[in-house]
Amino acid sequence: MAYNETGAPRAMTKKLVLTRASRDAFARTKNVLGEREYDLHHAPWDDNTLELVQNTRFDIIAIGFPGPIKALRRFVGCIRASGSASVRSGIVLLSDSQHLDAAQTFVGIGVGINRAIAWDDLEESLRPVIEDLAAVAPRIPLRAPTRVVLQLEQRPLRTFCQTENVSESGMLLRGFGHYPPGTVIDFEISIPGQGDPIRGRATIARTTNVSLERLEGVGARFDDFLGSDRSRLTEYLNEHLH
Repeated sequence: MAYNETGAPRAMTKKLVLTRASRDAFARTKNVLGEREYDLHHAPWDDNTLELVQNTRFDIIAIGFPGPIKALRRFVGCIRASGSASVRSGIVLLSDSQHLDAAQTFVGIGVGINRAIAWDDLEESLRPVIEDLAAVAPRIPLRAPTRVVLQLEQRPLRTFCQTENVSESGMLLRGFGHYPPGTVIDFEISIPGQGDPIRGRATIARTTNVSLERLEGVGARFDDFLGSDRSRLTEYLNEHLH
């Protein structure tokens, strides 16, 4: 059964549970995040914890990596199932450095895992990753080919890249040049199973920190959509969040 390290009830803005990790790992996590903004819980890797996260809403679920893959897929699948209280939570894998590349393969392929970071980078990357996941609209991992037109002063610049994840408010683009925040782009996202691409306009909000996020790209905020494409995206997200 999961437990709160202090046991004292507090008003917190973000609720996080760490599982499949040692007490020392939880202590490191607590030192990084503190206890003023986060309601931190440590839980064993078992069916009691799975029941906990299905019945209690957590903003973030952090899972140690590596471990049995079949058990990981089952755990995440139950969290993302319809009726789960944590269906829209951010799920982060915390991996040892030598297995980080393997952990990254579970991000953005429909498994339901949002991010993977290395334990060695915990002090630098955990807080921004968690705040990024908790602050935006619920997102889903989605790797889809994306055509982008940058609205530059000199002339429009056309390029192709790939979404890493998408929400109703924006998207993370992989393989995209480091254009500054404020750059306006037109986009076409070719989502699998959709006859026509999702089209619209967005503004680059940030560039990724490659050394911490292991991903070169940008985060973009949606500004407008063409025709009914916003409702099509919302429908797609709702189908895959439940």
